[in-house]
Amino acid sequence: MTIDLLPGHGVRLPAPLPELRFGLTEAQVRALLAPHGELLPDGLRSTFVCGCSWALAFELPGVGVTLCADDHDRLGTVVVGRNPSDPRPPCPVGYHGIDLLAWPAHELVEALRAEGLPVPDPVGGTLRHGPLFLRRAPGTRRRPAAPSRKPRHEEPFVFESASLHAPEPDPVHPVDPTGAVG
Repeated sequence: MTIDLLPGHGVRLPAPLPELRFGLTEAQVRALLAPHGELLPDGLRSTFVCGCSWALAFELPGVGVTLCADDHDRLGTVVVGRNPSDPRPPCPVGYHGIDLLAWPAHELVEALRAEGLPVPDPVGGTLRHGPLFLRRAPGTRRRPAAPSRKPRHEEPFVFESASLHAPEPDPVHPVDPTGAVG
């Protein structure tokens, strides 16, 4: 039962849930998830995300998933975050076959680099790699060292949420979410 973030494509939810491609409308997302209501114990619900015309949220074991519209009212961002109040083991959140929310941050970076990805070091509890953004839980940052002290590396931590954004649309060769090129 893995959630796979697919760069340039969208998200593959655990089977039998569907794959959701970037560019889908809210109605299309709802229609794809509707037959699987029994797998979404708290249901599919509308939620507020600043700057989005629509956002939908649901829970899977140990994680919450939020799907957000882009500036064209199409699926443009997928956010997956740990749900600490859920006692079930969390669904792995895969990216290039690596669980983003299970490894200590620096080990995760090493694993992604071993896959050939030019991933930067985490800074301030966050990591941005193209359309991927990882962050640790709010409020877990340490106080900055006094200016007279030498800077130190961050203490080990695990990322608590991952978001994947759709690629910027190509106005010359628009892509339909069904895969057809226009």
